[in-house]
Amino acid sequence: MRRAAWAIIGLAASGLAMGQEGSLHASASGEVRQPGSAVYPSGARLSQVALAAKVNPDAYLPGAAWLRPSLKEVQLRLKTGVVFELGVIRMAAISDGHEALGVSAAAFQAWIASLPVTGRRTSVVLDPDQLEVSPPDNWPIKEGDALFYPRRPAGIRIVGAVEKPCSVPLEALQDARRYLAACPSSKAADPDMVFVIQPDGTVFPQNIALWNRDPARVLAPGAWIYVPFNRKAIATSTDGRFNEDAAAFISTQLLDTAGAP
Repeated sequence: MRRAAWAIIGLAASGLAMGQEGSLHASASGEVRQPGSAVYPSGARLSQVALAAKVNPDAYLPGAAWLRPSLKEVQLRLKTGVVFELGVIRMAAISDGHEALGVSAAAFQAWIASLPVTGRRTSVVLDPDQLEVSPPDNWPIKEGDALFYPRRPAGIRIVGAVEKPCSVPLEALQDARRYLAACPSSKAADPDMVFVIQPDGTVFPQNIALWNRDPARVLAPGAWIYVPFNRKAIATSTDGRFNEDAAAFISTQLLDTAGAP
């Protein structure tokens, strides 16, 4: 009898352990009616977290963010590399007497260094209704994942090789390059292109010079324009992908809204 009792207890404990192993924690914040962490079964998908959070009708879905802790390590390496290369650009500019490039690199380096490493997975759909009807968009979640739903912002931000970072009002159907008039580029800027970063984190290079101009690209509220550093001026100081890496790190940032994790 005693042996049978211990066997029953052992089976119960094993079942409890299996139940714990078969669950995970995920959370939601921002413009939701049910913020906080909750337990989900192993294999749960984005739609389950989004629906459980009860996203507010006025949440800005194009700027919603999916945060995954396991992505922070690679994003930290990306940030560290960008900050390091900016230091190299700055020192080389000082050595060569390129004052404008040195000043712009120092300012952008300080700004990048101040940004958080978020773990955001970019270019994903987080509209709860769409997730339910679109299996390819309804990705499985993992332990510690979080969803953030911001409010709709009013403008766009311009950073990079500019005299100073700008936040400018959004104008309906205006091409990205038209915003540059409101935020003067520095002498360190590449004259031929910019990077457009939409609120979901998707990055688009856009040629803007007369000789290579791309079709107009309309920005959504909360988008970024990254004005890159002149590729020729920084060619000997970087690995050739500095501007792409800088734009990629900016794309991981959340919209500046109360309630961001």
